Amino acid sequence: MEGGLILLCKYISDTLPIKVSAGGDLNSVLRKLCDNWNSLEVDTILLRYCVPGHDRCFLRNEEEFRNMISLISAFELKFVDISVSDSKTVSLDCKTVSHDCDTVFENEGSAITTYCSSTNSRALLSSSWSSVITHVGQRFERGVAEFRDALCKFSIERGFKFDYMRNNNGRVEAQCSNRYSDDCRWYICATVSKVSGFCYIRKLVNEHSCPIVLRKEKSERLSCKVISGLIVDILREKPTLCSNDIVLHFLTNYGYTISYEKAWKALERAKGLIFGDASESFKQLHWYIEAARSFNHGSHIDLEVDQVSKRFQRLFVSYHACIHVFNHCRPVLFIDGTFLKGRFKGILLSATAKNGLYPLAYAVVDSENYDNWLWFLEQLRSIVQSEWMGVVCPKMIEKLQGYTDESRSWNIKRSSDTIFEVFSDPSVCVDICKSTCSCFQWQLNGFPSFRKSYEEVIHPIPTSMRLEYENSANFDILPPPTKRQPGRPKKRRIRSRGEQVRMIRCCRCGKLGNHNKKTCKESLV
Repeated sequence: MEGGLILLCKYISDTLPIKVSAGGDLNSVLRKLCDNWNSLEVDTILLRYCVPGHDRCFLRNEEEFRNMISLISAFELKFVDISVSDSKTVSLDCKTVSHDCDTVFENEGSAITTYCSSTNSRALLSSSWSSVITHVGQRFERGVAEFRDALCKFSIERGFKFDYMRNNNGRVEAQCSNRYSDDCRWYICATVSKVSGFCYIRKLVNEHSCPIVLRKEKSERLSCKVISGLIVDILREKPTLCSNDIVLHFLTNYGYTISYEKAWKALERAKGLIFGDASESFKQLHWYIEAARSFNHGSHIDLEVDQVSKRFQRLFVSYHACIHVFNHCRPVLFIDGTFLKGRFKGILLSATAKNGLYPLAYAVVDSENYDNWLWFLEQLRSIVQSEWMGVVCPKMIEKLQGYTDESRSWNIKRSSDTIFEVFSDPSVCVDICKSTCSCFQWQLNGFPSFRKSYEEVIHPIPTSMRLEYENSANFDILPPPTKRQPGRPKKRRIRSRGEQVRMIRCCRCGKLGNHNKKTCKESLV
């Protein structure tokens, strides 16, 4: 500690620099504080200091004073911030305003604020932000983006504002917002190395000469970009995360209050970081369709794009494995449509088979209308080779004809109204009431073979092919135009034909129906 150490003692809104030599002690510092501020007494002064990584260290006796000197020497610091407060004033006022500490928190110049905030036993997740920027030469391996994020967190936790003097991909310079009003000298400069791509702090004046500032519950630098980076891992574990959860999470674990709108924007940004940008996904449709066809031979995929605007119109997808499954299912299809809740909305049309609800095909269209349903059914007809006019489909007719030809030489003897004996090779006994046969073929073949249904699989597509893909269409697909539907959004679901509605008794009118006390419109006499 050559040349002495400077202690920046801050009390309310004033700062007193005190130079301490190698043989200095705590009592001399306390006497200088009392001489400068007449309201302080040696026995009632509370001192706290901060070093990199530890921002609330106590300074109560000579041993702790020597420990502070040792820490400062280890960190090679030339000055240290000392927070000065009066324990007599704090203990008196905190008893009076303990029930309304949030109101007191708004007063940045009050010593009560410093004390009340430090008595929180549970450490906040943002407590480490005050030490993310420490010294000249500090390295940020993810480049200038990581440095900007660290700078914002540092200013948020320290409670000061800064302005960018220069901000580009190669160099970032920032200064305190009070540089011209209070002549504050805080300054930082970081540049990116052309060799490694890392960002290094080149200059740092980590000292504020402006009035003391405290950590606030709201900060302009707590932007959607910063919030989204903090909730990405939470969103991966909980995909159903909503904006209200984010607001509560930051208030509880970080001690910051953010608006619902900012939380919603941060949530959308975090979804983009995890799942990708929705508008960019349309540009990858050419690559995806070609890759899906090459890895799943026999798949039927049809894409329609507006030739003038180059915007997406509709897409039909049916994988070969799904088509193979339908050949072993009952020839019955269930079709339905539902709305999509993404950024560009749209309608999802689907067709499923009866056995186990096997998915056969799906399509994404702009709206549920006659043209889109007709197009969807035409695509289905091209993959389902089952066109018949009678009750039994051609595939079953062919099987029945084969069984009929094979059984022409058999003799049948009736044993009862439902049991027959068939003289064949070998002879069997058939019960048409129980749908059983002594050869067990009826039991085995009476239902589709589920094992054959799973013979084919949908092969995944490696993302590495995306780097080698060359767009032969020579244009990028743009997302479809979205507009808000006219009128007030419907709150009631359109019920399917024949759907049974459970009857309930209204406690207001006493009648059976599908309404309750809240939605009852019956007039009471």
